[in-house]
Amino acid sequence: MLRIGVVGHVVVDEVVWRGGGRVSPGGVPTYAGLAISSLGHRALAVSNIGPDGLWLLDRLRELGVDTSHVRVLEGHATTRFRIERVDGGRRMWVPARCVGIDAGQLEIEADAVYLGPVAGEITSELVAAAVGRFGKVALDPQGLMRVLGADSSVSLRPISLEPFRGISVLRFSEEEYRVLGYSTPREAAVKASEALGCDVVASSTSQGIWVCGGGVVLRCLVRADRVVDTVGAGDVVGGAYLVGLLETGDRAYALALAMAAVVHRMRFQGPARLENSAVREDAERMWESVERVSP
Repeated sequence: MLRIGVVGHVVVDEVVWRGGGRVSPGGVPTYAGLAISSLGHRALAVSNIGPDGLWLLDRLRELGVDTSHVRVLEGHATTRFRIERVDGGRRMWVPARCVGIDAGQLEIEADAVYLGPVAGEITSELVAAAVGRFGKVALDPQGLMRVLGADSSVSLRPISLEPFRGISVLRFSEEEYRVLGYSTPREAAVKASEALGCDVVASSTSQGIWVCGGGVVLRCLVRADRVVDTVGAGDVVGGAYLVGLLETGDRAYALALAMAAVVHRMRFQGPARLENSAVREDAERMWESVERVSP
């Protein structure tokens, strides 16, 4: 069994849409964590919450996520997101933020870590500290790119990828790679991989998931039979890809496992455990359809 630290804020997600809504745990430790745990490994959430977020810990444990490295800080509020789903997209606000994560919280025993900031709680310096401590480091830069407006609304700004040299895996959403100046997931995967020397996983709603690393470029199209909820889908992709890579070293299999996991995740409203055997059976079938593309 692998031990994978998932570092970032566990948050309260208030998700609303026309005619409905829900309040549930969110953040990368929730969704990447449930992917790692569902696939038979130990996900160690490394996070800070306030006393108002204690109920989140019970929910994470139900998802199989280890919460023993989550600090509960008196006098602070848990990070909270309001997410409005509109016309196939979303708008977000962050009405509350907990304090950032410090280097001392990386003192865990783990085979790898997944760094998943959502609201600036991880710094470039902390990324460098993780690279120095762990053999495998995956990063989703979303929280490093986000800027909060006066009304707590979220927008993205471009950042330099240079401080992330030394990481093993970098994951982009379509919104993120476009802000960074890449026009397609292929371009984002290839150019960022060449710049950093790591695996890059870039997702697009219409063009599937692209991976570049180790001199190969791969693509797998999403074949979702039922899409109920996409919140946290990218985090599931990142967590499952890291698991597949650590288990086998085969990027094509890791991509297929990520695709299968996200298809299963999107069938549920909110975070829910995935069925390991069903995800892996689908991954075996999808593995055959992973396309190798010329760089």
